[in-house]
Amino acid sequence: MVELVVSDILCKASDDRAYVMILKERDGCRKIMVAIGYAEAQAVALAIKGVNTKRPLTHDLFKSIADSFGANMQCVTISKIDDGTFYSNMLFRQGEELREVDARTSDAVAIAQRMGAPIYIDEELLERVSIRDVKGGAISIPIMVADIETLRSVLDRAVKEENYELAMKIKEEIDARLAVGEQNKEQDKNDEI
Repeated sequence: MVELVVSDILCKASDDRAYVMILKERDGCRKIMVAIGYAEAQAVALAIKGVNTKRPLTHDLFKSIADSFGANMQCVTISKIDDGTFYSNMLFRQGEELREVDARTSDAVAIAQRMGAPIYIDEELLERVSIRDVKGGAISIPIMVADIETLRSVLDRAVKEENYELAMKIKEEIDARLAVGEQNKEQDKNDEI
């Protein structure tokens, strides 16, 4: 497992309500991007800066509850990525018992920041999804990490630049995600019946 730290929080240029949290390996230069919402971006930023609010925010409340039950956060592990979404678990120790809790990565990081817990990712997953600097200061982002909006803009640029090999790969990724989305909608309809 590789330890990550919060490196930055950025607002997406295309949508001022959407943010990206950059997690960087503690003893290296690989980074991952995690899409997060405004509330989570604010929660992580406040924790990093050590700002205390007059009333507890949701993540502060969670910490207070965990503390009152004697549950100490051991770590957060980022376990997988699916359709551009990272999945995480929080590991707590309560006495001699270890408990694992599924969580959105943004929430897990916000809570970990408050509880002083480390954040880990599997080496193989980090290698697959990490951002890499390439020539000319450009950044290379793995296709599986980018959201569909980003993929579509890169697809348009690849076609304009006549980079048809890249365009084909991106189109295949978009089509696969849309097919999965349709399957999920169909499954939800069947579940309602």
